[in-house]
Amino acid sequence: MNEAVVLTRHSLCDGGYIAQISLNAPQRINALNLEMVTRLLFLLEGIATDPEAVAVLLDGEGERGFCAGGDVRQLRASALSAGNGPAREAERFFEIEYRVDHLLHNFPKPVICWANGAIMGGGLGLMVGASHRIVTPCARLAMPEISIGLYPDVGATWFLQRMPGSSGLFCALTGVALNAGDALYSGLADYLLPQRAKPAVLQKLLKLDWAFEREPDAEMLTAELTDLEAELDECLPESHLKQRSELIDALCEDTAPAAIDEAFDSLHADDGWLNKAGQTFREGSASTARLTLALFERGAALSLADAFRLELTVSSQRVKHADFIEGVRARLIDKDHRPRWTWGRLVDVPSDEVMALFNPPWDDHPLADLK
Repeated sequence: MNEAVVLTRHSLCDGGYIAQISLNAPQRINALNLEMVTRLLFLLEGIATDPEAVAVLLDGEGERGFCAGGDVRQLRASALSAGNGPAREAERFFEIEYRVDHLLHNFPKPVICWANGAIMGGGLGLMVGASHRIVTPCARLAMPEISIGLYPDVGATWFLQRMPGSSGLFCALTGVALNAGDALYSGLADYLLPQRAKPAVLQKLLKLDWAFEREPDAEMLTAELTDLEAELDECLPESHLKQRSELIDALCEDTAPAAIDEAFDSLHADDGWLNKAGQTFREGSASTARLTLALFERGAALSLADAFRLELTVSSQRVKHADFIEGVRARLIDKDHRPRWTWGRLVDVPSDEVMALFNPPWDDHPLADLK
């Protein structure tokens, strides 16, 4: 159990097994590092081709959360040690993380993700790729990269576009916290089950009549989890996004930088959730917001594989940017929470500065093989 990613094989009554893969770094809310994503990829590739494995159960150890994202301190250290050259360790982390996420989206067996507590950044990338996504009533989802000067990646260029209306763009620009109701409303999750039911749910899954074929097994799982959700009848929190959908769409109607500056600066209302969203936007990195707008424009017509390729290009460049270095310093190292961003507003960020991030730093793209 000293490993940061643990595989447990749960035997079925008639042979075969469910593979439980647990993120096991609860002291840092299972934040992903190079070691963890490398082991995740190794385990998933093995399970994918193992005829005895019928499904994957992906979860995280500890009560604080499933996964709080990537270990950005390590990414920052890689960028600083690289000088003017490429941040090789950071590039390798992003490449393998995106391979894991892409594999989950295309896994040849059902993948059940049990997501409790904090589900942020890279954690959301893992959860969204699963075929059957369970959240608990205390789930807290976010893509908070604007606060550290990075940007929403891990396939967010693709999956945020598929949320209702402009809610995906709103979440990317504000890093706002979502609850379980938001997760189900937005399509980021499928089921609401209480955390206390997890052991009993696993035992029920072990007794199912598995066909060892993805489609019938996925349909059986859908029916079983739907029945369990109805039986347990957990109270679903009201969705912030659904309640405010018209306002969110109006805020994001005009995506010109000046219009976004004006719209989000005006988020001063008698609404604590919206006020927090506006505050995070105003205190966040303007260059992240400008990059996010560019990615939404470019990503609208991209396949999932092309979205990951685009993100790897951008991430390999952005990790060396002064705003990311400064954001991690202010939020997570010195913790003074006063980042000194390069620019104060979206309109101040030069277009050339953003466009330069889309230039691949390699002759051969590391994710060229993704389908």
